[in-house]
Amino acid sequence: MDGASVSNSNVSLKQLADSEWDAVVVGAGTAGASAALQLAARGQRTLLIEAKAFPRDKVCGGCLNQRAWSGLRQLQTRDGQASLTARVLAAGAVPVDRMRLNCLGQEAKWSTPVMHAISRRSLDVVLVDAALDSGAVFCSETSAKVIKGDAARFRSLRLTNTNGESCVVKARSAIIADGLGQSSLSEFPEMASQVESGSRIGLGAIIEERSDAYATNELTMAVGRDGYVGLTRVERGNLDVAAAIDAAAMKMHGPIAVVVSILQGCRLPVPESFEDVKWTGTLPLTRTSREVAAHRLFKIGDSASYVEPFTGEGMSWAIQDAVNLSELLTTADVDDCDRMMTTWNEQWKHKLKSKQWVCRGLAGLLRHPRAASAALVAARWLPWIPQWLIARASGVDRTRMKPGVIG
Repeated sequence: MDGASVSNSNVSLKQLADSEWDAVVVGAGTAGASAALQLAARGQRTLLIEAKAFPRDKVCGGCLNQRAWSGLRQLQTRDGQASLTARVLAAGAVPVDRMRLNCLGQEAKWSTPVMHAISRRSLDVVLVDAALDSGAVFCSETSAKVIKGDAARFRSLRLTNTNGESCVVKARSAIIADGLGQSSLSEFPEMASQVESGSRIGLGAIIEERSDAYATNELTMAVGRDGYVGLTRVERGNLDVAAAIDAAAMKMHGPIAVVVSILQGCRLPVPESFEDVKWTGTLPLTRTSREVAAHRLFKIGDSASYVEPFTGEGMSWAIQDAVNLSELLTTADVDDCDRMMTTWNEQWKHKLKSKQWVCRGLAGLLRHPRAASAALVAARWLPWIPQWLIARASGVDRTRMKPGVIG
């Protein structure tokens, strides 16, 4: 890739002390990096903050569905840069056009709209690199906390790095994209998201596994009594494993044992290296927010709301959040804070929250694997039903999909 890169661009807190920005974005995941890219490309002085060392692994199924792919095309880059989709393909994204769903051994396969599978380590590097090429400034291994107090002209944020060094920066708009925990908003309990009862825990790993058990170009989902597991080939032939499992089962048996049990219950092979790889976990997944905006303060991506994923919806919502908020911040009067706050709350609820019902319905069905197994049998006779659901989740016209169950 041309231009700047995350490997040589980290800025020090001494350089940032008392600086002023059009936007400070907290969190360099898909939502935050996309927002930083879009804002910087539109000429906004943008600072992107990431708490972890970068690049880093993150629990994610890794599938960019067609709604997410369309969102990448909407993101602007500076003149002369390669498009985002070209960069993602160059990073090794793998086309996926089949889905294999197994519920307690009952299995079916469908053709799907083409998705692109890539690990979050690689995808987020692509987005951050593009943001840097567009003029954003990046600071990793640094936590951020929004300071409660007077925010008439700016929002103040305290930055603290892993060496204990600290400084304060100011932003005309602070964008919160630091995921499920939202540690940056510890002084704003009124903006905390509410975890839904029975919310599952995310667990994921990237495995260097080269057997023929899990095909390239196919998303496999295994559904059991204690959760479900998705497996997809990503760049370099690695296997991306992402699971949503019940907290009680994880506490009783251990996370890896639950994943193994789900695969075995579906009569699917367990990769030999399961016990040896680095696994990453999440906080409880499903949560929502009453409000996603305050005075000069905006939540996007998983920080705003999260529903158990199915085929890449989390990333598609994150990218669309970034596109929509960047449009608002660069076309409206940023000092008309009350209107900006009201507009983002209403826009987010109408354009994004309303799209989550398909995932909520599918996640609810997958909590009852026997019912899901029966639904698979019915789907063999009525294949338009799963295709319609996949099309709604992916953001495409069902008439463009290949017909029928394929296995």
